[in-house]
Amino acid sequence: MSSDDEREERELDLTSPEVVTKYKSAAEIVNKALQLAISECKPKAKIVDICEKADSFIREQSGNMYKNVKKKIERGVAFPTCVSVNNTVCHFSPLASDESVLEEGDIVKIDMGCHIDGFIAVVGHTHVLQSGPVTGRTADVIAAANTAAEVALRLVRPGKK
Repeated sequence: MSSDDEREERELDLTSPEVVTKYKSAAEIVNKALQLAISECKPKAKIVDICEKADSFIREQSGNMYKNVKKKIERGVAFPTCVSVNNTVCHFSPLASDESVLEEGDIVKIDMGCHIDGFIAVVGHTHVLQSGPVTGRTADVIAAANTAAEVALRLVRPGKK
């Protein structure tokens, strides 16, 4: 194995500070983009506008990184912003012509991803368009989904099926 092959192998490993930095940078950008998307979730807001704003933010923020390096580093949207409402489970990223809007009481699932040099950070969040605490069936379904995710996460261990 040549030294270039060894160097390439090391770069793709989390023991490389450069790789960790790229993951962290992508995560910081996508978390800020999520906060932006949440702040835009209001009754009568067009879903396509929320998606476009979040994707533009990711492109702008990631584009400001690694501008002065010799090797061209790809960066930007790794997974387009999706705003899935109520019974739409996930991955609703509307066409530019879509006129769908949010309404008071909607359960909104937001997911998106950013990458720096192919190192991807994705995020998802559930938001309810209402003031005050979420109660009743809506609260029950969100709590059930959260519990299921926590249980699944605890089962992810080396050697498990």
